[in-house]
Amino acid sequence: MVILGFGLYRGVNSNVYLSAYAFVKAPFMFVPDLFFNVVVACSIIVCSAVAVTLAWTGRLKANTMPYVLPTALLLAGNLAALLGVILSLPPDLALLVPGLLYGAGSVMLSLFWIEVLSASRPSSIVVQIALGMLLNVVVSSVLSPLPGDVQMRSSCVLLLVSGLCAWFVRRRLRAASCEVETHNERPIAETVSAEPAEALSSKTSLRARWGAYRDAFLELGDSLVAFFVLEAVIGLLNSFMLAGSIDFEGSGAVSAAAIVGAIVVFCFIVFVAHRIPKVSTVSRVVMPVLAAMLVFLPFLSERYNLVFSMLLLGSYYFVALLITYLIAEAAQTRKVSPYVLMGVAMGVARVCLAVALLSGYAAGVAGGGPGDEAEHTMRYLVIIVVVLYALCMALVFFSRDRKRRRAEEASADAPNESAVGTDSVSVPEIDSTLDACCASVAREGGLTEREAEILVYLARGRTKAYIADALFVTENTVRSHVRNIYSKLDVHTRQELLDLLER
Repeated sequence: MVILGFGLYRGVNSNVYLSAYAFVKAPFMFVPDLFFNVVVACSIIVCSAVAVTLAWTGRLKANTMPYVLPTALLLAGNLAALLGVILSLPPDLALLVPGLLYGAGSVMLSLFWIEVLSASRPSSIVVQIALGMLLNVVVSSVLSPLPGDVQMRSSCVLLLVSGLCAWFVRRRLRAASCEVETHNERPIAETVSAEPAEALSSKTSLRARWGAYRDAFLELGDSLVAFFVLEAVIGLLNSFMLAGSIDFEGSGAVSAAAIVGAIVVFCFIVFVAHRIPKVSTVSRVVMPVLAAMLVFLPFLSERYNLVFSMLLLGSYYFVALLITYLIAEAAQTRKVSPYVLMGVAMGVARVCLAVALLSGYAAGVAGGGPGDEAEHTMRYLVIIVVVLYALCMALVFFSRDRKRRRAEEASADAPNESAVGTDSVSVPEIDSTLDACCASVAREGGLTEREAEILVYLARGRTKAYIADALFVTENTVRSHVRNIYSKLDVHTRQELLDLLER
């Protein structure tokens, strides 16, 4: 039900956005209409800010994000387009009203589904995202070639099915939450892993909550920066092209091909490679290529523009998929509200997009007219310089972040080198004895289920990279759990941990 509901929602949402409620026959790459996009961006920014504020202050608790209201808003937009209500409005209102409906509805449903995903284990989260996005491709591919009225009718039906899936999933999540509250005295090894997000706000101080969110955003930092940079780059280039009346055949198909390519690569990594790459690594590979291709963009053919646009959009959608997984994983492992993490990510991304759209459009229309070839090329080159600067700054950030983390790993592992040779002596040889010993220490130290699981790997001498691959999480997440384990058990080195397990 999670895969079906999530996939149908994303498919319908993507089709509605790229076609601006079927008013744009061939969407121009990423931006269907400048005014419509600015309205949607502002709506998403406001709704995300409200959701983050309510969740941060504890007024928006776990499993309370509405799904009926946003589904009704999206249905209202589709029905208004189908019945011709939008066409009867003045031109500005004809894009303002559906843009507001789309923005508000998509924010609430996105927060609803990210909470659903975060209720699963990381290995299940990545599979749900991959299969859900495959369904998204199927739905978008089926809807996009249909006539406008058929698109809207089909979208209404699929939204209703997605709403029914959301109702079923919400019931299941609430039942699981009640089960956790009823059995909260059971041993760690027997409890389910989903602790209600509101427990963090009720049992800890504001300072502790701030620390938990700070650590979560630090873990997501380089990934979010890459996402924001790509969002701004896409907004700049597309708005400048629209302002300069630049167009080429196949621009509508570029977006669909980029989405398909990103999802295929994501599924290959998930189901074949069985690991999640770091966004910083992806960005260090892709951004220099994009920067090099940008230099020649004004002078080469439309086919070259197609290749560049496909690579740019494919990189964006691939990073967006990784961001979705990382946010759900961080919320699940750190027991923080996914509303805050996803709300901040969506809000800041749309701020970057709105600023880029308006800046690019202003630069595109400033100076000479659209027919002035020299003026147009010079303005294009100015935009390229700005984009290259953004890409270079992102690369500098990733390089500094990588060096800092390597230094931290070296300083953290240095005191433990002497413990490597004693692992075979300290750790019990029988697995059952080791598991029982770790479970006992975990109960006494108040470790969570995930921390207790990692404790067993640490006792066996496994590295952080090995644990990350085994549990299908990032090394940053493992590193954070290890710090929590050391803090709760009042140990500082691997040797002290092994000595504690021997007692």
